[in-house]
Amino acid sequence: MRTDTFSVEADAALTTDEVNAAYGWVEWPQREPWRLDAISASCIWFAARAIDGELLGVVRLLDDGGLHASIWDLIVHPAHQRRGIGSALAQSALARCEDRRLVAVVSTPAAVAFFQALGFANGSHGHTAMYLRPPSGDHH
Repeated sequence: MRTDTFSVEADAALTTDEVNAAYGWVEWPQREPWRLDAISASCIWFAARAIDGELLGVVRLLDDGGLHASIWDLIVHPAHQRRGIGSALAQSALARCEDRRLVAVVSTPAAVAFFQALGFANGSHGHTAMYLRPPSGDHH
């Protein structure tokens, strides 16, 4: 996808520094390079870039290729929010998995309305999402 001010690249080859920079925009903890390499090997990154190449936003898609997918880490630089970048990133990821039976997202409280506007709901056919955070993991 391309507009006059930015483009969205699917299958983006983001560096660990770029991903950590995006995490820093929203005050998430920096991740070890080996963790970022591991997730990059098993997900699809999408990157929004300004015409000059500046990274404006990212999102990643985990997709099992048949039934389910999930969207993670949708981040837009605060100086560039509310310009359609987040929506373009989300729509690009959703287009990649449009024939899945279920697409999940874990949202920050601030982004709930954004994801609801895209059609996400708090439950599905009576099912509730649940989480297990191992004690040794970090908490973001």
